[in-house]
Amino acid sequence: MTADNSVLRARDLARHYSVSRGLFKPSANVQALNGVSFDLQAGKTLAVVGESGCGKSTLARALTLIEEPSAGSLQIAGQEVAGANQAQRKQLRRDVQMVFQNPYASLNPRQKIGDQLAEPLLINTPLSRAERRERVQAMMQQVGLRPEHYQRYPHMFSGGQRQRIALARAMMLQPKVLVADEPTSALDVSIQAQVLNLFMDLQEEFDTGYVFISHNLAVVRHVADEVLVMYLGRPVEMGASELIYSRPLHPYTQALLSATPSIRPAPNKPKIKIAGELPNPLAPPSGCAFHQRCPHASPRCSAERPELRLLDARQVACHHAETING
Repeated sequence: MTADNSVLRARDLARHYSVSRGLFKPSANVQALNGVSFDLQAGKTLAVVGESGCGKSTLARALTLIEEPSAGSLQIAGQEVAGANQAQRKQLRRDVQMVFQNPYASLNPRQKIGDQLAEPLLINTPLSRAERRERVQAMMQQVGLRPEHYQRYPHMFSGGQRQRIALARAMMLQPKVLVADEPTSALDVSIQAQVLNLFMDLQEEFDTGYVFISHNLAVVRHVADEVLVMYLGRPVEMGASELIYSRPLHPYTQALLSATPSIRPAPNKPKIKIAGELPNPLAPPSGCAFHQRCPHASPRCSAERPELRLLDARQVACHHAETING
């Protein structure tokens, strides 16, 4: 990966939480995010995938400055987040925006849509009321909303329309980075494709870098330039989307892809079943976090944690990636 045109750069990013275990017991440390590194280029999409509990949403909160990272480095548009003063943080928050999973919960039910879309402009720009209205109406048109929608309330829209509104609000300041946390999972299947196409159209127009968080690998395949697969807070495989989908190397990635529904499934494609559940983050297993569920695990896997290494033009964290993939 090159960093010449990076709008977002993370190095060993971590987020740990102190969790109470009850009276007279010491608190536990949960490493919800531990050692995530990547570069995101302008106009490109990094998809972050994995089971629930793997750290996807924790990563989203760290990237959007909702929560402070516990360790590591995070740069937005070349500006280091750690140590940034108040004025710099205000600019950083303009440069990175977020679209949430539930569009209705992210909108104010008592405020008209036009006012909600104008609010980022009111707070962050010196535009007049008339100029703000003009910008809002132009953005509404771009996302497929009609002029009369300006005076309506969120409950008067369908789920797909609400997500269009949420996307329009996130793009009002033309951010350099957009973090989308499961943006289509709450929508009907028939609407998902329309919303995804809208994401891609806006990305092409504004050259925005996307971090697209999803558990739906079929959706990710259509939007991602690169894929980051996470397991229990750590990356296990990362590389170009075409490589990951055509030849996944990590056993966990292979299992995720084999479970992805397909309209025309390959007749000889084996189904890989993962035994058990995600380990308890309060007591993570030693060595490779996946070894208790992995069909290729060896004694080395339980004793030594594999680090990301370059193999077949992508990063993979597995001791036996070469042998199990021939």
